[in-house]
Amino acid sequence: MPLPITLLVDDPAPLVNVYWWHATKQAGTGVPVQRSGEPVAREVPLDFLDHFADVIGRWGMRGKFTVLPYPGGLGPIDRGWPGCDTAALAAWIGRVRQLVMPLMDITPEILTHAQALDLESMQLLPETEREWSRHQTAATLTPYIALALELLQRVGLPPEGVTSPWDFGAQVEDEYRTAIRHALAQVIGRQQGWYFLHSDPQGTTFRSEVVWRERDGWLVSLWAQVPDFCWATMETTARDAEYVAAVADSYLGADGEAGRLAELYRAGTPMVLCTHWQSLFANGRRTGLLVLEEVARRVQAVWGERVQWTRCTDLATAIAAGSWSAAKR
Repeated sequence: MPLPITLLVDDPAPLVNVYWWHATKQAGTGVPVQRSGEPVAREVPLDFLDHFADVIGRWGMRGKFTVLPYPGGLGPIDRGWPGCDTAALAAWIGRVRQLVMPLMDITPEILTHAQALDLESMQLLPETEREWSRHQTAATLTPYIALALELLQRVGLPPEGVTSPWDFGAQVEDEYRTAIRHALAQVIGRQQGWYFLHSDPQGTTFRSEVVWRERDGWLVSLWAQVPDFCWATMETTARDAEYVAAVADSYLGADGEAGRLAELYRAGTPMVLCTHWQSLFANGRRTGLLVLEEVARRVQAVWGERVQWTRCTDLATAIAAGSWSAAKR
C-alpha cells in the first residue's frame, strides 16, 4: 500500500492576505513590515491562485484548501464587503471551484481568522476567534461552525471538514468535537467528518486518530506532522535556486535521505504537511510556492508510486477503517 502524503493549506481567502490583519494587530500599525523591511502585502492577486492550481495539478498533489468564509471580519464571501471587487471575488471562487476543488478538500478555517463575530448582531467582538473559543460550549460553537459551513455551501464550495484558526477549540476540545459533529450533520448531512487542529513536528508516531465513533458515524482528528518551513520565505527577499533548494531540503533532501519527510517515510508514517497561503505567496515573490513545487518534484523522483498524494477525507476514512493507526506503525 502506498504511503499517504497530504498537503494542508491554511489561510486562503478571496483576494485578501489575512496575514496582513495579524501583522497589523501585532505591530500596532496600519503599515506592518516584514523582517526584510518590506511592507506586508494587503492583497493576494487572482493570478496567484491560478499559479497554485497549476502546481498542485501538475504534480498530482492532494489534501485540503481553506477558504475563509468571512475573511478578516470584512464580510461574507457570498456578498462581499465594502470596497470589494465583486467580479474578482466571483472569479476567485469560480477558480477554486473549477481548479482546486477537484484536487483538494475545501474547509472553512472557522469564520474570520481574526476577531470573533457576534452571530446576533453580526458585529465583530473585541476577542479574536482563538480567545473567544476558550470559554465556549458545544451550544455556542455549533452555530458558529455551522455558519462557516453554510457560507461555503452558498458559493458552491461544499466543505468536507473543519480547520481551526490558530488553536481554536484546543482548550475546550470535547465541546469543540461535539460542535463539529453537530454542525456537519446539520449543514452537510454527514455523520462522518474530520478536523485539523493539532501538530507534532518532531515525533514519528502517527498522531491522527478517531476521536469519536458511534455506529457508522466517526470523527477523525488529523494532525500535521511536517511544519511550515516555507514560512521563512516571507521574511527574506531571497528567491534564487540555491535558496529554494535549501528550504526544500528541510522537507526532503534531493537524495531522499534527509529532511522531515524522509524521517516519517522511514517510520512508515503518513506524511501530513501544513503550509499557509501567505507562506506560499511570500509577500508577492511566490518563493514558498517555488519550494512546494521543488518538494513535489523530489517526492516524485525519490519515491514514485511508493507514496500517494491523498485528500484529507480519504486519509480520515482510511484511519476510521483502521488502515492507518499508531498501533499499526
